[in-house]
Amino acid sequence: MKCTKFVNLTAVTLLAVAVAAGCSRNPQAVTPLHGYKDKSVTDEVPKGPMVGDSQPIPLSGNLSGLQAAADQPAVLRDNVVYFAYDRADVRPSEGSKLDAVASYMKGGNRLVRVEGHCDERGTEEYNRSLGERRALKVREYLVRAGVSADRIDTISHGEDKPAVSGHSEAAWSKNRRAEFLLLQAPPSGVGASGPQ
Repeated sequence: MKCTKFVNLTAVTLLAVAVAAGCSRNPQAVTPLHGYKDKSVTDEVPKGPMVGDSQPIPLSGNLSGLQAAADQPAVLRDNVVYFAYDRADVRPSEGSKLDAVASYMKGGNRLVRVEGHCDERGTEEYNRSLGERRALKVREYLVRAGVSADRIDTISHGEDKPAVSGHSEAAWSKNRRAEFLLLQAPPSGVGASGPQ
């Protein structure tokens, strides 16, 4: 009888500790979602190093009403950014790709969506979050390279749109990526519900 009470008390204590640990969150560790604007984030782009700086970039633009252009430029299509397993930081080796995209974007009033992707490992929820962090890190890099923050939209597809099918590191390494889409306004007379 004493053993059962001890086990029950231990189980309740462990559950309470787990709940308390899960509820205490560090607000600095939370990835901001597109369209959410924290009052602590200013409209000014913080200065700092291009890769690895953790200061947030303001999310001032809402490009959700736009659609992908029919003809995607090669500079966006060919400069897919790849990530290490379970990581969202931009590798220094991927910097030249992002510099090319930034240069293209600064050459005109272009609007771009960054799509974050993951490989199939991990839960759906985790992969959505990781894909969003990857897209936001790419966006952050572009903003620090001089592209206006309100011209870059982000979205996470998680593991839903693999570039390569398969269950090997060769396939997974191609699916851990961020891709770019040139955005444009829908043709006149076409809305979210189709032709009007």
